[in-house]
Amino acid sequence: MAEKMLENGLLYGLNMPTSYTSLEEQSVKTIETGLSRFPRALSLFHILQTDAEVKTLFNLANFIAVRKLGYNDHGPIHARICAANGIRILDILVGDNSVELDSIKGLGMSEEDAYVIVLAACMLHDIGNAVHREEHEIFSVMYAKSLLDRLLPEIYPDVPHRAEVLSQILHAVYAHDHGENALTIEAAIVVVADGADITKGRGRLSFDLGKHDIHSISALSIESVDIKRGDTKPIEIHVTMSNSAGIYQLQETLGKKVAASPLRNYVEIVADLIPSKELPEQRILDRMVFSDGKYKSG
Repeated sequence: MAEKMLENGLLYGLNMPTSYTSLEEQSVKTIETGLSRFPRALSLFHILQTDAEVKTLFNLANFIAVRKLGYNDHGPIHARICAANGIRILDILVGDNSVELDSIKGLGMSEEDAYVIVLAACMLHDIGNAVHREEHEIFSVMYAKSLLDRLLPEIYPDVPHRAEVLSQILHAVYAHDHGENALTIEAAIVVVADGADITKGRGRLSFDLGKHDIHSISALSIESVDIKRGDTKPIEIHVTMSNSAGIYQLQETLGKKVAASPLRNYVEIVADLIPSKELPEQRILDRMVFSDGKYKSG
């Protein structure tokens, strides 16, 4: 009997950790609060939340990324967490005029347009995984254009204005996976927002599927990620770890994305280990066995 697809793109027998779904609920509140001043952006968020095609593509992206490849979540929950991260970063940059946004300075758009660009790109950046993980950013651009050609006219009836907004969304979607491809501040925000979703809830999925490597082990070491206004840099990303293995996530995922993006000089990453070093760190594995070509927990 075939397994039935769940709303988060997974299948029966594989459930989202409660810590991750709780983070999703917080993220939705953050998005709605952050967009309360921008009716166009808020309207687009609600449309993307409920559109049948968008929801189906989210599910299919997770079917390929999680179920077939054993990766962490690339579905609707990741999209909402990424969007919340993006809105937080944008709020900070707009609030203290730290950086001039390309949509406003370069193209004469409005502040609300910048929020629409960041929101849409964060929500749609990974849907290309529905086709394949390899070159998924290109497939994401293809899907995003098709979706937004249908959805944006309701929000942007003016054709030239809509075309400008769409082009910036697609640039940010294309550039999200490699920070050096981000040529605008808005795209850089999406890069960093995506890289900041590294908590243990997201990493639990690949671990439960039997992928026991440095990627999954380090991910289970990340307790929380908090994006806030910094003291020495405009943006501080504070990471709390329960095991020193989490440093891999900082260096190879979040840190690399920040370092390669146009926001590199505006972001500081601070990581703390709990419990303190005087106490034993949280143990993730008791034993590892390599058998049949795979590493497994004993």
